[in-house]
Amino acid sequence: MKKFILFFALVVGVVLFTSIPAKTKVKSYYSGDALNYNNNLVVASTDSEGLELFSLGQDGLQRKSSWRPFDKRFNKNDSFYGVKLNIESGRLYAYTISGFTLYKYDISNLSNPVLVKEVKNTYWEWYNKVDKFGDNIVTVSAKGVKEYNKDLEIIDSYELTNEIPYNISSGGNQNLIFSLSEDNNEIKIFDKSQRRITGNLQINFYGGNNNRSIYYDAYDDNIYFSDDRSVKKVGLDGSLRGTFEHLGYPGYDVSSIGNEYLYFANGLGVVKLKKSDMSVVTSRRTGDITIDEGWAMGLKAVAMNDGEKIVVFNNSSILVMNSDLEVLGYSVAGQDDKVHAKENLFLNLNSAIFNSGTQVQVSGGGFLPNEELTIDFYRQKYQVTADTEGRFSKVLNAPELSTSNSRDRVIVQSENDNGMVIRNISERTDIKVTGNDSNYTYSIGLEIKDAIVENN
Repeated sequence: MKKFILFFALVVGVVLFTSIPAKTKVKSYYSGDALNYNNNLVVASTDSEGLELFSLGQDGLQRKSSWRPFDKRFNKNDSFYGVKLNIESGRLYAYTISGFTLYKYDISNLSNPVLVKEVKNTYWEWYNKVDKFGDNIVTVSAKGVKEYNKDLEIIDSYELTNEIPYNISSGGNQNLIFSLSEDNNEIKIFDKSQRRITGNLQINFYGGNNNRSIYYDAYDDNIYFSDDRSVKKVGLDGSLRGTFEHLGYPGYDVSSIGNEYLYFANGLGVVKLKKSDMSVVTSRRTGDITIDEGWAMGLKAVAMNDGEKIVVFNNSSILVMNSDLEVLGYSVAGQDDKVHAKENLFLNLNSAIFNSGTQVQVSGGGFLPNEELTIDFYRQKYQVTADTEGRFSKVLNAPELSTSNSRDRVIVQSENDNGMVIRNISERTDIKVTGNDSNYTYSIGLEIKDAIVENN
């Protein structure tokens, strides 16, 4: 009861009993990753459906870059649905997923990310989660867990599934995988070396289904997680070794560094606990830190040279706090000023066949608003500017085939009644349009005809 009252006083207040997650017009931050790269705090999230990279500096948490994957098949921007950061040989990489594709980016320079490799599976496995189990990157889907080397080659797979794939986690353990099932009130323990489930921990859950984070503590061989009533410390033998009740709000995430403190988020805010007795050290409500109401969900604790940093994915923003839960910086959702195309790429012509020397009208869209475009047509380049909708229209002249030479032309020769030789020339070519900033490109085919009449 003492724990309950203390948390109530620090975090809630009577008027907050009806608090609900805030809604933003553009996007909401609820998950992501964070780590220490060369003593710089780097944060990543794909909740906007683009991969956003942030770093903490003197001016707070700053967005360094943001982009979405480009679907070459449909010539449009696609969406990312998860990210995991990893340091390899001194360089920083971001692994991210989009549908059936796993991407690897070198983000050592946060402002200039470089695609290293992408692999798309051919067996229609939709990836739900990308993570790191032990030393290797993994994808989690309804079909199980796949483990990859640094070249994105599958090196192992495990037949472990969950009705909520996000609830499959290693929790930081090198050899175990935990699958938390709310429907069955249990945590399945999968041993990678034995390739089978070796234990089941029976736990009582409350409330609806949520993504559940598990943290494994190598110091005391316990796992920590939060349900919708309390934070629990449980031994691998199934024994309940400690609890902290948090008012029955959703238990979203837990995170820790070392063997002393545990942090957790339950929507209303963040609480710092002592692992030894699960008592409160300090707490912070996150709903009113920024202009829009917050709702603490995802949580990452990161060890830095000057102390622990706590990254909170707070619905309306991403917050960074120190170990005393004092705010060091934040980035507000919906503030991404990067320009995106408003529709899929397309090109149109006023006809499919043109006579030499006649006018060809080409129009199209799907480029960036006000972007400079380059049109390639019959070995000539033309410049045009897209309008505010990313559309354009341009009149070109069909070339004179009689004065040019090409291997692609077809010549049909005939003779008329007056003995004149008629050479009908046709050639298929295309018009290609490229965005100078976006590098979006699209082409359309057409046919040009000419006729040459000569005395026999």
